[in-house]
Amino acid sequence: MENKHDKFGNRLLLSLSVSAFFVYTFFLYAPLKLYIENKDVLWFNFDSTLTVSLIISAIALIIFTLFVALPKRFIHAGLTCLLFALALGLFIQGNFLNINYGSGVFDGSEIAWKDYTTYGAINSAVWAACLAMPFAFFMVFRNEWRKILMFSSLGLVLVQVVILSSLVVQNSGTLDKITYEVTRSGIYELSEDDNTVVFVLDSFDESYLEKIKKDFPDYEKELGGFVEYDNTLASGSGASVALPSLLTGEVYTKQTSYNSYLKSIWSNDTVYSLLDENGVDTRIYAQTEYFGPHAKDDIKNIVDYMDTTGAYASMTKTIYKYAAYTYAPHYLKQYFWLDLDTISSYKSKNAYSLNDAKFYSDYVRAEGFTYTDSYDRAVRIYNLDGARSPYTLTKNTIKSINGTTLNEQIYGCFNCLFTMLDDMKENGVYENSTIIITANIGNKDMTQHPLMLIKEKGKSEGYEISHAPLSIFDFAPTLASTVTDDYSNFGSGKTFSEFESNAKRTRYFYLNTGENADTRIEQYSTRGDANDPESMRLLNSFYSTPQLSDYKLGTSLTFAMDATANMYCVEGFCSTTGWRTPLAGPQAQMVIPIASIPNDAQDIHVYFELHSVEKASDCIIYANGRQVYSGSIDKSLVNEGLNFTVPSSLIGNNNELTLSFDFTDIDNAEFDLDQNKRTKTVSFKSFKMYTQ
Repeated sequence: MENKHDKFGNRLLLSLSVSAFFVYTFFLYAPLKLYIENKDVLWFNFDSTLTVSLIISAIALIIFTLFVALPKRFIHAGLTCLLFALALGLFIQGNFLNINYGSGVFDGSEIAWKDYTTYGAINSAVWAACLAMPFAFFMVFRNEWRKILMFSSLGLVLVQVVILSSLVVQNSGTLDKITYEVTRSGIYELSEDDNTVVFVLDSFDESYLEKIKKDFPDYEKELGGFVEYDNTLASGSGASVALPSLLTGEVYTKQTSYNSYLKSIWSNDTVYSLLDENGVDTRIYAQTEYFGPHAKDDIKNIVDYMDTTGAYASMTKTIYKYAAYTYAPHYLKQYFWLDLDTISSYKSKNAYSLNDAKFYSDYVRAEGFTYTDSYDRAVRIYNLDGARSPYTLTKNTIKSINGTTLNEQIYGCFNCLFTMLDDMKENGVYENSTIIITANIGNKDMTQHPLMLIKEKGKSEGYEISHAPLSIFDFAPTLASTVTDDYSNFGSGKTFSEFESNAKRTRYFYLNTGENADTRIEQYSTRGDANDPESMRLLNSFYSTPQLSDYKLGTSLTFAMDATANMYCVEGFCSTTGWRTPLAGPQAQMVIPIASIPNDAQDIHVYFELHSVEKASDCIIYANGRQVYSGSIDKSLVNEGLNFTVPSSLIGNNNELTLSFDFTDIDNAEFDLDQNKRTKTVSFKSFKMYTQ
């Protein structure tokens, strides 16, 4: 008579439970947990990892369940015990047994395996116990071993579900990762028939045009058909606020994370989806950080490198090899060792970056624009350095390693523009094109008064000046008006052409401001001239200052638009510009309450990611009053970052760490100045503290 436990249904239930323990531990829990812990290193995003892991786990669960369930009696029992033993060993190794080998994973340096003989022996003994345990249950508890293995499996799966869920919740705001990028594809290609060409010059104030007019005698001839709108109001200050709002008409007000804002504005029905639906070949050349993942659906030169052939295979190989390294016994780890060279980025080698000298030299090398009949209409939007400091352009649009002046910078920028406009004239497409030369922000007062020059399609002669009250929020509806009569849902809902000179309207401007832990965006309105900051009236302030919370060691925080690190800043930190926070003046200070410090921790490692160095400065850093760093902070640190250690003995019982940055070559008299008017020294992107 067949034993009831040998019935296929009972074998299947036990096999499913044990297989779930094994599969969940290695194929789902391990890669997702490792991703969260190493999200700053891995190039792929969490959603892709989750999708692949779920698919692989589902397949593995079916295979292992059937593999264990189909055999009968002792073979079934042996396979069940073996699979449980492996799952138990993986669980204990991954969660409790791993040690820090000092280096080796991801950083490219070999691990000295021979130095860990004692640990290897202990590790092997634990694994031997794990392997023996289920077989011992089988021998000793012949009637109960199935229940023991089944309920133990389900219980340990539940434990890992709770741990993983907690990690996802704790890191929910930091798991988004950009896996798309703006490429240079088609950068100098225009349509033979109909083009809208837009040059967005960073920080180019309307007032700078007077210098161009004075020193370029053929200025009006070069800009034949253009109208200068000298009363244009920017959408906001800082490129991170101004450029996305220029492109989409949607402004950031800190009501959500910056990444969520970008995802939202590019997920909606944008003007670019409308252009795409009407067969317009649209390409935007700006930094990748201004776009959301759905921008690639409508903008031809934005690609998702997760779609690249082999990207998912590489991602899967990487994350599971790392899982195998982490969860394998000590003596098997060396077979799964990996470094950053094995984590291929799959990014294109053709990414766009702001570099006006390169933009111009590549254009010259390409022998100018090419004109195609592959599409009837084209939109090209070029974001250029324009008048942004530091000034490096000569008047011939060549980069000078010794730096130049503001005048040379703007002359070099317009030399590039004039060359491209002449190209379009010589090839017969100038008159039939709409051309806009504008700026995301100005460069004086509140940066509210940008350049705006517009040449409408069909015009090629004359030069006019209009005092019409334009707003950068009019750009998106103007672009939409080229393909539809219904553009009211975009930006201001009004086009540039709807306002006559000296008309009156209410316009809005969003100022990115604040200092130290106080970061905010202020909303202003005006019915006055864009050149008059006194006419601006404050309507609202939008704060992103998070409630002060204890810092958890190992957490990476940002000094960018979301400013999660800024809550610890109490002195010397300026407003975040969107991608960085500059330090200014002779001193800066952070006060960081730490949630907990391991009892065996001797040192806390501190790392600041640098964005740029505005002025090389000698710096002494104090931790709770004791010097922990002394040296010059200059451009050589931009790639490697600012690193130092703080002895844990310096931190008192309240677990509070005060970091003071003393820039010894900055005059202390600057303390009498407003913080934003002090000498800028270094700009931070992020920081992290951790123990070995």
